[in-house]
Amino acid sequence: MSKKPTTYTRKKSLALRIFIVFIAIALLVGIVILPITANAENKENVTVSSFETGKLAEALNEAADGTDFNFIKNVAVLEGTLNADDYAALTNIPNLEILELATAETENGIIPENALTARNQLSVITLPKNTVEIGKNAFSNNRKLVKVLMPGTVTTIGDYAFAGCEAMSAVPISAAITYIGEGAFQDCKSIVEFIIPNGITEIYANTFSKCGFEQISIGPDVKKIGMSVFADCNALKDLYVYGDEAPALDSDVFRNVSATVHCYEKAEESFGSWEQNNIKISADLTGEYKLSAEVPEENKETYEETEAVTADEEAEETEKAEETEAVTDGSADEDVTTSEETEDEDAEETSADTSDSDGLSVGVVIVIVVMAMIIAVLATILVMSKKNGKGQN
Repeated sequence: MSKKPTTYTRKKSLALRIFIVFIAIALLVGIVILPITANAENKENVTVSSFETGKLAEALNEAADGTDFNFIKNVAVLEGTLNADDYAALTNIPNLEILELATAETENGIIPENALTARNQLSVITLPKNTVEIGKNAFSNNRKLVKVLMPGTVTTIGDYAFAGCEAMSAVPISAAITYIGEGAFQDCKSIVEFIIPNGITEIYANTFSKCGFEQISIGPDVKKIGMSVFADCNALKDLYVYGDEAPALDSDVFRNVSATVHCYEKAEESFGSWEQNNIKISADLTGEYKLSAEVPEENKETYEETEAVTADEEAEETEKAEETEAVTDGSADEDVTTSEETEDEDAEETSADTSDSDGLSVGVVIVIVVMAMIIAVLATILVMSKKNGKGQN
């Protein structure tokens, strides 16, 4: 006479079945996630060797090799010309920290409007080697942007180009720059010094409002300073103005500023209109104007290295071409030997590449097979448990 299963036994059997099902589901989820995780490893850095203009998105996908863009932090583009669509493709990488474009180019020498605005993590960017103009709002509100490297070819910085870049402590302004737009550096709280180079004739509204610099040097060509240019620059203490006459002032230029303006003695009288609120005039400048805005050494080194690498590559290509001609002119036996050696080397490289690739694939396959076996065992236990339960009934 068989015993009827007790309530405790039935509950225990049900709990075991639920546990087995839970483990099976977890393993199945693991099988799906494992390949994705394997691909995502060690892919913080992505390098695009070259791309066709307008198709950087495709090149980034290929270089990422399946990595979720959320994992990528550093991107280097070595060759190609970026247009507006290509800059838009870079915005699809949400956690981008470092962007290196020094050896690439930008279409028509222009970085387009709103190219890379309000990136959450962007801290360093190296501009393309042929950059002439930085468009309106190009890098505005990148609040973690610390460093910008730009070539000496830049002549124009557009309206609000770097507005809101509050962590940026230095700006690579060169003597080649002839236009700095309205609000270009508004709210750049970390800039401590700035030089307005020769060639700038007007400082437009809000260009430096809420900046953190302590002193600024204004070149002799400036004739007008727009509305609220230095408004709320609370740390500003000294302005060095090198013109023969005081530039015309618009309204609220020095709102909430207490500073001393340094000028030539012959120009002192023309600065009478500047003596407002807490602004003082000191005619203590002497000698000829010798101040020049130069590209920082780090910038020079970056782009000089780029030029050197390009020259080396051209030299290597020329040398290879000459070697090819020499081999062609040589004996047929040498050609055959060289061909065989090349094939052997290619075969070895292919074998090595395949080995590395297969290593990852085999590892993944082994884990999947083991998981599948475990699932099969658990499924068998579950079925047998059900049969035993029916037999007892």
